Amino acid sequence: MRVRAAALALTLAGAPAAAAGWGRVAISTSIVSPRSLAGPEVALPADAKPLPRYPELLTYSVGWGPLAVGTATLGVDKVVDFNGRPAYHLHSEARSNAFCDAFYPVRDRNEAWLDARTLTSLGYEKKLNEGRYHRDVWVLYDRDAGRFVERQTAPDGSFRVKTGTVPAQVEDVFSSIFFVRAHELPDGGAVVVDVNTPDNWPLAVKVLKREKVKVPVGTYSAVVVQPEMRREGLFVQKGRRLRLWLSDDAVHRPLRMEVEVFFGHITAVLREML
Repeated sequence: MRVRAAALALTLAGAPAAAAGWGRVAISTSIVSPRSLAGPEVALPADAKPLPRYPELLTYSVGWGPLAVGTATLGVDKVVDFNGRPAYHLHSEARSNAFCDAFYPVRDRNEAWLDARTLTSLGYEKKLNEGRYHRDVWVLYDRDAGRFVERQTAPDGSFRVKTGTVPAQVEDVFSSIFFVRAHELPDGGAVVVDVNTPDNWPLAVKVLKREKVKVPVGTYSAVVVQPEMRREGLFVQKGRRLRLWLSDDAVHRPLRMEVEVFFGHITAVLREML
């Protein structure tokens, strides 16, 4: 079903009543963007679960084989009031360079809001523009009611909405990176995350090996992990396999990412970190 925004006003069963100011409001299909629930910056609460690194901004050089094709960023910049809860604001962007723009322009952005007390997702939005492929989608999670609302918008402005249930501890496909980084990564082990995309499925991130990796910011001991992406991709929409080299320390900083695509490999290597 594709409808216009003004036609939707259905509130999820079990969602709490609207509150004044930046307090808790009902998650409903009438919401037009998760950003409307993102309030002012707030202090990190004393009972917050820490991220491996906060704040953080990582910048990557992106290549296709031997060719430089663009840049990407990944980071967490602040804690905001998100629908009445303190939340880490996560973000990533990918942009092709002038050379790549001539035949396959890329302008991608991901944002997520991660509950600072539980490290579970409260909302996720992505806007993908890769060549002729375009996707504009967001999802909101109501953990109290165990429900979600997802909205996909077409290039002509029409959209479809989907609702359903989620487990108590849920991540979106973007916030799952930060969730995994906060865990130990033993040899031969795996971290399993309940992910909603908006189907619910277990994302298993396998620890493959440990090795040295050289990137523009230096040479590091790294843990090589591979998420089993059973649904949609993460950094490249049509990626078939993703491997990450994480620093072998408590921070687990992503040093290198490699996505297998039908025409080779897209790689991102860390060139700056703040």
